[in-house]
Amino acid sequence: MKAELKTITPEIAAKMLEANTSNRPLTESNVAGLVKEMKGGRWKVNGDMIRFSDSNIIIDGQHRLHAVVRSGITIQSWVMDGLPSDVFDTIDVGKRRSAGDTLGCRGEKNACRMAAALIMIDKYMTGRVEKSVQYSNTEVEGLLGKYPDVRESLMTTINGKGLLLPSVLDSCHYLFSKKDRVMTGVFMDKIFKGVGLEEGDPWYVLRERLLTNSIANAKLSKAFMMALCIKAWNAARQGKRITKLQLNLVEGKMGAFPVVL
Repeated sequence: MKAELKTITPEIAAKMLEANTSNRPLTESNVAGLVKEMKGGRWKVNGDMIRFSDSNIIIDGQHRLHAVVRSGITIQSWVMDGLPSDVFDTIDVGKRRSAGDTLGCRGEKNACRMAAALIMIDKYMTGRVEKSVQYSNTEVEGLLGKYPDVRESLMTTINGKGLLLPSVLDSCHYLFSKKDRVMTGVFMDKIFKGVGLEEGDPWYVLRERLLTNSIANAKLSKAFMMALCIKAWNAARQGKRITKLQLNLVEGKMGAFPVVL
């Protein structure tokens, strides 16, 4: 067996794939994710191997090689030749690292919660809150550089009492703090402590809606919960009295996601 760090061009990758004669089915979403990483300049030499058997058949690495071909990007990767053909079933059996694991290795506290908040914040900022978006670990790592103040918005000391999911709570705290830090504190007191609430107060209406949701069998989605918080926030910022929080739905989905005022 021999391991070597090699420069792999799209042409070399295509040549290597000619030996891909016995492998698991290609997962297109995996290839697309790797293409995204390579085009975004986030590919890193991390020690993972592209592996070939002693009969020159690809054992591991077909998705990476396809991504090189499709992206047109040249990468460096470790390549190991001469592995016994029967080792295939021992590869990728460990637990895959999450984005939280990646942030934790950087020394961040509450890393898993931070990763979830970063994703919610970025989905809001990019207009994709309602969409299912996959973020790679390196993308989430980059989001921390983009939204560093998220560290101050991890509300780990608050007993949410099941009212808000942590990712929604933390992302709303982050977004609201950018507009009015004092009022963000009021938001926390009103919703989670029920301090000084009265009918017509947007915070009262929001708290009642969240309490109802907390005991319901069918829970509101993260996007819906965030939208309700933003609607209540906007009404409070504008000094409005309200009796209900209503979202414009089109076939069960929000027509236009509310913007934090």
